Amino acid sequence: MKLEIGEQIIWEEFPMSRFRRNATIGLIILGIIFLLTVFLAAIGIMFIVLSLVLYFGLRWANRYVVTNKRAMHIKFGKIVKEVPLNTPNLLISTVNPQYFETSLAGQHVVQDVVFLQNGIELLRFSKVHKGDELMAKLKSMGFVSA
Repeated sequence: MKLEIGEQIIWEEFPMSRFRRNATIGLIILGIIFLLTVFLAAIGIMFIVLSLVLYFGLRWANRYVVTNKRAMHIKFGKIVKEVPLNTPNLLISTVNPQYFETSLAGQHVVQDVVFLQNGIELLRFSKVHKGDELMAKLKSMGFVSA
């Protein structure tokens, strides 16, 4: 992704992926089980390393970026969808909050951020953790949203 002259990234998020989470947990559990056996310890270490590489590699494959000029959905370094922030009648809102609670991480909320123009959805950031932070940054830039 190449930024235009005078363009700065103001917000970036990696969507929550069930596949990434489940694959990481599964490979780590297999790695720990193999690590506990003397003969398969090397395979266990390889599973744990593979799970971490898979987690962080897939994390960068799909991301949402908002600059001071546009909002973009980027997959594998290529812009899939883009909406200029100076689009007439552009409305940005957070929708569909989902609440999660775990004993280790506590409570957190993921929500979708939608970019609408005259009732038509131009772009949707699905399952982001920092949707309210994006709304606050856009409001501080003078952008009025719902």
